[in-house]
Amino acid sequence: MTWIIAAPCVVLALFSVWWAVAGVAGNGLWPPDTVTLSEAVATRNNGEAVRLMDLGADPNRPTRVRAGLLTNGYAVTIKPIEAAVGAQRADALRTLLAHGALVDHAERRMLLCLEQTRRDSGIRELLASESEDHLDCEGVRSPLERER
Repeated sequence: MTWIIAAPCVVLALFSVWWAVAGVAGNGLWPPDTVTLSEAVATRNNGEAVRLMDLGADPNRPTRVRAGLLTNGYAVTIKPIEAAVGAQRADALRTLLAHGALVDHAERRMLLCLEQTRRDSGIRELLASESEDHLDCEGVRSPLERER
């Protein structure tokens, strides 16, 4: 009689062990999703972004962002800082800058022009410099535009 009660518990315990071992090996029912640093920023996952940078991901290296995360219907390859501006994430921008993301004058101009289409005052405050009275965005290409 005891085995009738114990059998489901043993089966459940064995299944749990299999699940744990298969999950660690990457073969579980829900294997871990691999994301790039730019995707982590685009999906507002600051914890994953910091983890990736701690593991050596370069905050200045462009990486792929899948279709639908920042754009409608096509993937883009952009820098994490561009993903932060595109996703309107001033907190992610701060994190990237604190982890060594670099922004030169030309990129700052492009990011400010992108911010104008997205309107995020937190990003504007982080990127704007005192010397920029009027921003001319003519001819500036957004990194979120479909590549031709």
